[in-house]
Amino acid sequence: MNLRKTANSLVFRFLVMGLAMALVGTAASYIQLTRFLREDLTKSVATQQTALAAYVARDVDNYIVERLSFLERLALALPPELLSQPRQLHAWLAERGALSDLFPLGLAIADASGNRLDETGQFETDSPEFAAASAGQRAVGRPRATTSQHSALPMAVPMRNSAGQVTAVLLGMADLTADGLLDHLQEGRVGQNGGILVISPRDRLFVASTDVSMSLTPTPADGINPLHDRAMAGFRGSGTTRNARGIDEISAIASVPSAGWFVVARLPVSEALAPVARMQTFILQQRAPAVTAVLVVLGLIMAWLLRPLFRAADQADRMTRGELALAPLRVVRDDEIGHLTQAFNRLLAKLLDNQEALAHFAHHDALTGLPNRKLLHDRLQQALAHAGRHGHQVALLYMDLDGFKSLNDTFGHEAGDRALGEIARRLQGLVRQTDTVARIGGDEFVLLATGLEESAELGALALARRCVDAIAQPLQLVQSDTVIGVSIGIAIGSGGGETPQDLLATADKAMYRAKQNGRGSYVVAAQNV
Repeated sequence: MNLRKTANSLVFRFLVMGLAMALVGTAASYIQLTRFLREDLTKSVATQQTALAAYVARDVDNYIVERLSFLERLALALPPELLSQPRQLHAWLAERGALSDLFPLGLAIADASGNRLDETGQFETDSPEFAAASAGQRAVGRPRATTSQHSALPMAVPMRNSAGQVTAVLLGMADLTADGLLDHLQEGRVGQNGGILVISPRDRLFVASTDVSMSLTPTPADGINPLHDRAMAGFRGSGTTRNARGIDEISAIASVPSAGWFVVARLPVSEALAPVARMQTFILQQRAPAVTAVLVVLGLIMAWLLRPLFRAADQADRMTRGELALAPLRVVRDDEIGHLTQAFNRLLAKLLDNQEALAHFAHHDALTGLPNRKLLHDRLQQALAHAGRHGHQVALLYMDLDGFKSLNDTFGHEAGDRALGEIARRLQGLVRQTDTVARIGGDEFVLLATGLEESAELGALALARRCVDAIAQPLQLVQSDTVIGVSIGIAIGSGGGETPQDLLATADKAMYRAKQNGRGSYVVAAQNV
């Protein structure tokens, strides 16, 4: 029997479960921690790559905006008469180019046909930068390689006359290599094999790259790199993808607004998630034995820690079976089990309070707090029995408010509830502690006066007059005084065989006769009714 009890013990089951968990714990930790660390590192690297891409994109954008702004200022500063003086125009442009190193590959001005106004050559009118500038917009052209193996970037802005019409195009040729922009990309490398790409989706061209061999080469065809395809379509953000070389990468994309380009910061997944492999090795070598040992020790400790819980559970079970009275459990220790025991004790106290509250609600009116019909019946029955034993009399005043319905309809139910509460307070102020004021209906109240002598009828009449006067006092409702009345039926009982129902019915009938007499009336029923 002890063996069976031990097998059903929570501690024994915990030990068995712990030993079983030790066998699968290593595998579970291996899978869960690997997945968690991969996700966490991927998010962390993606965040870093996004910051890097945004930084490089801002740098490239500032590079382009600075040069376009220079061209626009130069276009405004050019004397209009030089457009018809090729030699002077050529000298003016050469002088400005010498003063600024923003366009080391030269400046030029061409008319709408592409003819250079300094008579030094012809421009391609179908180039993106020339077409955009001719249409009144500043633009960046397609990067190209120079004879010296530098990367040249053409830019153009419109020149306007006094009427705002485009009369010529000012073009400048920036040298990406000489300006150090490509060197900056080399410095932006992350890890051993990470890199930066600057891509022109319009030209489907790698403008610049950490891998120099990719600069000024076409982008991969659609379908090879899904994330690249999304970026070409306008996506900006981060994600994991497989590049054209079949390498999985974590990439982030940021826009270069001034040129319509975007920057890609990328890092191979194998390099980004290298800590995962080290963590997996650690789990396999050390985690499994440690988990097994810890679970065994914890199981032994639990046997000692759970003893107060077992005792508390046994006492609570005996309380539910009625073997013990409901009483607070003893708190052994100030730990989780102690807190659980305290919570049970608080719950028990709340249950007892709720029982008392339910008992109160079962015998009292929720609105006024007065005794209800049930409690009135009990007290009336006790009063009649007491009166029969001691030769006393009881008076029952059955009251129905006059004009309450009109008050309720005029001012609303909330005002009606306040009026009922005020009337209840007034009636309670008129009676002794041994008397009872009860509310048994919407606007019906009953006053039970006990221990009356032979002059019970006179006392009841005097009490009825006081009730009429008290209720007739103005009620302050909704910033106005309202007056209502009351009709009272009085029944006198001596405990000589009357039942509570009989006395209530007699007083009710008398109340209806009083109501026929008008507001503020009261009628005493004959005692032999």
